[in-house]
Amino acid sequence: MKVKILFGMLFLTGFLLTGCVKDEIYDGPPAFSNFQRNPQSPVVNQPVDLTVTVKSLKGIKSVTIYYKAGTQGNYLTTPMTASGSAYTGKLPGQAAGIEVSFYLLAESTTGKQATYPLNAPTSTLSLTVGAPIILMNEVFSRGKTTSHPGLDWIEIYNGSDVAVDISGYKIYDIGGQSGSRLKMPFPANTVIPAKGFYVIETDVGGDSGFGLSSGGEEVWLENDKGNIIDNFIFPATEETQSYGRKPDGSNTFKIFTQLTRGTSNNNATTLP
Repeated sequence: MKVKILFGMLFLTGFLLTGCVKDEIYDGPPAFSNFQRNPQSPVVNQPVDLTVTVKSLKGIKSVTIYYKAGTQGNYLTTPMTASGSAYTGKLPGQAAGIEVSFYLLAESTTGKQATYPLNAPTSTLSLTVGAPIILMNEVFSRGKTTSHPGLDWIEIYNGSDVAVDISGYKIYDIGGQSGSRLKMPFPANTVIPAKGFYVIETDVGGDSGFGLSSGGEEVWLENDKGNIIDNFIFPATEETQSYGRKPDGSNTFKIFTQLTRGTSNNNATTLP
């Protein structure tokens, strides 16, 4: 009998300790994924729809948009609406030429907080009403393989009707986002013609070079002011495939069965 009681006490103690350890381990801050904004470059007085997935094992209490327009001193706030783990919200329309800086703040039911981008408000998302549309248009993450012995690359698209100088812009993956690596700058005097393309190779070595994960990941593009103007989430692909927008510059994404590096995606063959 004493042995049974002893084993029972040990089991109960282990169970309680395990439960406490799990609470300590898993009560982390909320996690963001699948952030999207539409349109990328709004016209005058056009609202911008924001969508994002936010998860926490302890549950989400709220997700809030913080934004300010132009030289406005303080951030204004607007709540996002939940549908499961998906949250939606709007940025109000603005006058021509106004730059809007914004970020997201999520709070779990236990009071843990997280921002998107990670180091907001030091670094924020940004859009300018009526500005040229500069986007990541196609990603190839299977460089240095048997089929493609070259490097990973990201194609940038200028969706506007004027040439745009992207000198000083930067591109990076989670390493640059978290600050564990330097962000990769575009070379000086990099100009993309109207409706044109520019391809930057990423796994070139050095402090700011980075390889794209063949299993998929998120990459970010920021302007010369240090504000994020586009994010791009790509999935795992085969050696002969890339992932991108079709039509060019749209919010419709496809897996391409042929690479269209530096050219339009509009006529590319895609998976069903």
